[in-house]
Amino acid sequence: MTLLSLSELSQISRALPLAFLSAIFAAGCGTVPDRGKIPNSPAAAEAPAPNSAAVAEINQSLSMIASQTTSSPADYRIGPDDLIQITIYNIPEQEARITPRTVLLRVSQQGSVVAPLVGELPIGGMTTREAERELAKRYAKYIRDPQIGVLITEYRQRVSVMGAVQKPGVFELTGPKSVIDMLALAGGVTEKAGNQVHLYRQDAKGQRQSAVIDLLVLASSAGGPARAVSGADAAAVNMAVQGGDVINVPHAGTFFVDGAVRKPGSYPLGRQYTLTQALAIAGGADPELADYDEVTIYRRRSPANAEAITVDLNAVNRGAKDPIIEPDDVILVPMSGVKYFVKRFVGTIISGVSFGSFVGGS
Repeated sequence: MTLLSLSELSQISRALPLAFLSAIFAAGCGTVPDRGKIPNSPAAAEAPAPNSAAVAEINQSLSMIASQTTSSPADYRIGPDDLIQITIYNIPEQEARITPRTVLLRVSQQGSVVAPLVGELPIGGMTTREAERELAKRYAKYIRDPQIGVLITEYRQRVSVMGAVQKPGVFELTGPKSVIDMLALAGGVTEKAGNQVHLYRQDAKGQRQSAVIDLLVLASSAGGPARAVSGADAAAVNMAVQGGDVINVPHAGTFFVDGAVRKPGSYPLGRQYTLTQALAIAGGADPELADYDEVTIYRRRSPANAEAITVDLNAVNRGAKDPIIEPDDVILVPMSGVKYFVKRFVGTIISGVSFGSFVGGS
């Protein structure tokens, strides 16, 4: 096959009928996707699995913090079915037949115990120190300056761990446990986990309380044994859990990328991404095909309506605002008709394939 020189190509192109060139351009542009409609789902190859190294780093960081800080038994809240030991130290052994010096009591489902002399005592939700103070007040009517000790001999509280963990379920507390201890019992987080852990509990008044722990902060602290974790982060993860607590690791949201990108597909929104970061995760826009001026983010506002947000990537690269991606966003990078024509037809002209066959080259 004979390859044509640039001067010969120029002569041939001038000789071609204008209608033929127009037909070629129309055929090329006709395959460019309609950018005015939101796609029902990205027509894309299967997205690669999330980075398991990041999940391993988070779990390693959680384990490291757990080894650095442990929960104190003083933080544990007494609950139903716990077995407690009450000791009145200033009762002599010889008088223990009248008023027991030491007694074992099982906490009822209502959170109460019945102690000698003082009767029923609502002890549920108290720490051992709080229980000691309350018992001392009650026994002060019968004993001068009572010295009370409370010890939990059996822990029977349960905590639920759910969401994006390896082994979700209900776990029995066998002693003082922290949030990180419960995550460890559940096998750590999975690759579908978001960047937060939610802790829900109900206080003594029946009001719901919640706390949020940022896993990304923990992951960023994992730099080896010598790298310290800040006290605030360690305190949050080592927050003592109570019976009835629910720990939830929400699944990461998802965003979709389609069009003129290298790796179209769906990706987990495990942290806050900007548009340029989301495109980078999808391999970046294809410079040979992408129309950088009219990238569109389709954002679902209701089950029936979506908002189309047009972004000029060139302006973003020059310093304009880089939009934040939200869960379920669909990012469409349209093809440039000119770039598509140049790549599909002019490129083959220069390679000597299309026009070589047209002029009868062999």
